Amino acid sequence: MPYLRWLETSRRFSDRPAIFDGDEIVTFADLAAAVKRTPLATSPVIARTGGIGFFVEILRAWRDGQAVIPVERDAAEPALHGSPPPGTCLVKYTPGASGIPRGIFLNAIQVTADGDRIVSAMGLSVGTPNLAVISLAHSYGFSNVVLPLILHGVPVHLAAVPFPRAIEEIFKCHPSLVVPAVPSMWRAWHRSGILKDAPIALAISAGAPLALALEADVLAASGLKIRNFYGASECGGISFDTSDRLRETADDVGTSLPGVDVSLTAEGRIMVRSDSVAMGYDAPRPEDMLGNGGYLTRDLGFINGGGKIHLTGTLGGAINVAGRKVSPAKVEAAITATGLVRSIHVHGISSNDPERFEEIAAEVELLDGVTLDALKSAASTNLQSWELPRHWKVFRT
Repeated sequence: MPYLRWLETSRRFSDRPAIFDGDEIVTFADLAAAVKRTPLATSPVIARTGGIGFFVEILRAWRDGQAVIPVERDAAEPALHGSPPPGTCLVKYTPGASGIPRGIFLNAIQVTADGDRIVSAMGLSVGTPNLAVISLAHSYGFSNVVLPLILHGVPVHLAAVPFPRAIEEIFKCHPSLVVPAVPSMWRAWHRSGILKDAPIALAISAGAPLALALEADVLAASGLKIRNFYGASECGGISFDTSDRLRETADDVGTSLPGVDVSLTAEGRIMVRSDSVAMGYDAPRPEDMLGNGGYLTRDLGFINGGGKIHLTGTLGGAINVAGRKVSPAKVEAAITATGLVRSIHVHGISSNDPERFEEIAAEVELLDGVTLDALKSAASTNLQSWELPRHWKVFRT
């Protein structure tokens, strides 16, 4: 189904720009031709971010009836615990709220339902490109940027880095842009002054709590209302802030998207039901509730009388660093693999920077003769920069 939608999209918008990548402009016809040149996919396809090839690999997989597994460009090979079930279209490989990486299986109906819902609820259109500054391998970027391109012809401008001056140059290329980002990016752009008179038609924030002060400061300085968005890998988009007024509490993540039913369990956990809820996990756990159109999140909260959803906490073990979910188990395994520690415990601590939300802390017992600098250097070869602990506590016996 997504590939048939793509064929319709590519024919309808054949001569229009699909992807802006640096100085290169790729039309929908160009992208379709690149997909046509690819060899037959006979097994699930791993699509790595970093350029036009990411989109080509996704479409190649769907053309040949295979599941696609989006990952970061430099990420290790995903290690699934089981083969995707028949009908799997997309495998989201993520640590999620639990902190342990695993695959989430979605079929074509679930994938298209999520993409269609995002486009409709946010009013995305072919005349206003999406700025791709968040990871397209993560659920947020895939739902808000990749699917609107494939299913609806919403163009994408790839940003190599989120640095203010680079983003400012992209602003000069378009009369209007939709910008899905995370709070730390909005803060950096606000402090640099590039948001004033920026051609942003819709400003979206997700992945970490959006501070009230940042939202208010941006509106006062730039007239730009940043809108909170809440979603999960297991079900796609859940809620969105559609109000033009500033929120009164930082835990407000808006009202549920059309077609999404949100309720609470007796213990206050968020329960989501929609046609975009995934089929299941590659490594299900006894406490999981995912499938048959329902997903019991690990988020805690409440719904006020106006239907606004408020998140007050989580039961998860993942560390939320500026909108990126980091698995403590993965960090511990990578540091242990250096062979320089006797023991290690990795956990999250609250950040003094509200836009970072949490930071990674590690308590380690070093082997005799090993320095902390040596351990940090060795760990950096196995972990991405955002996965490296910022706080270290060393124990010696």
